[in-house]
Amino acid sequence: MSEFVLDIPKNNTGGIFLNPVQAVGNFGLDLGMQVADFGAGAGHFTKAMADIIGGSGKVTAIDILDSAIETIEGQKRISGLFQIQTSKSNLEKPNGSNLPDASQDLVLCANILHQVQNPQNILNEAYRILKLQGKLFVIDWFEQGIIGPPQRIPKDLVEKLATEIGFKKTGEIDAGGLHYGLEFKK
Repeated sequence: MSEFVLDIPKNNTGGIFLNPVQAVGNFGLDLGMQVADFGAGAGHFTKAMADIIGGSGKVTAIDILDSAIETIEGQKRISGLFQIQTSKSNLEKPNGSNLPDASQDLVLCANILHQVQNPQNILNEAYRILKLQGKLFVIDWFEQGIIGPPQRIPKDLVEKLATEIGFKKTGEIDAGGLHYGLEFKK
């Protein structure tokens, strides 16, 4: 198994807490795609997406923390996944990803929206960089739960904010027993 796959025990609902490889398998990724991982953290989702899109694609892992970027860069070298590009950026600012307009096939926001003051700014940035018919996936903590952060963003609020921007909800994915997964299309 890859260093990026989390070995996490089952929760009391019988589901996996969060398995990036399993979640990414629901994204409909293909070879050669251009993908942005907003708030990439340690790169668990970045690595899983890079494995699928192959060397002809590119995953841009974006985070505001130097430590996150350093971790992903180290794992990229160890794994030989040079289709991963890192970018230290503030996604809450206009054009915060530093990616061109309509350049990405998919944007992932996993466990980031509950951490920011203005989640709509991040969703706006995702909309800006997505190609027409591009997909946005949002994975975040369910509103109720003993495990997880004290601050959370309700699923219905994410849906409202995304649709106000112009996204259309196209489905939901299984993101484990403690997280919801929403799929939108530009």
